[in-house]
Amino acid sequence: MIIRKYDEIKVNKQQLAQMIKSFRNYLASLKNRDQDMTVKDALKELEYYNDKNYPIYTALINKDDYAGYFILKYDDDGAWLEHFFVKETYRKQAIGSKLFQKAEEVVEQLGYVHLYNWVHPNNYRMINFLKKQGYDVLNMIEIRKKFQKEKFKSSINVGENKFRYN
Repeated sequence: MIIRKYDEIKVNKQQLAQMIKSFRNYLASLKNRDQDMTVKDALKELEYYNDKNYPIYTALINKDDYAGYFILKYDDDGAWLEHFFVKETYRKQAIGSKLFQKAEEVVEQLGYVHLYNWVHPNNYRMINFLKKQGYDVLNMIEIRKKFQKEKFKSSINVGENKFRYN
């Protein structure tokens, strides 16, 4: 496996865009929402992050087969793991761990001490993955009153508390 920084010329944008599409559709499914992001939409999103010069790295198997990717976002306050995705067929093969380790290295090279992660509370895979990477602090839960006429589609558990979720 090779982990390399995004380069518009050397990267198969269609394969990367397909992974972005899969990532976004998976996040929508956690919220019980249908989202059918197109590859064209994913290419626009990729272009946005590239234009901002945010670090984008891909994991490749045999030069042509993309196994995963990550995108970091940073500003004066810190660095965040904006996207982190490994294709289903490549999970449980240490690819995610190696990608994540690379993300931490890049964050350190950028001069930051910590890599922050925003994780949907229903994304148990990512939460468990982050625990394995040594992350164990959850410091924020966003809670609000429901909007007028809002219908909740599901609920989530945070510790011993159950919240309606939209």
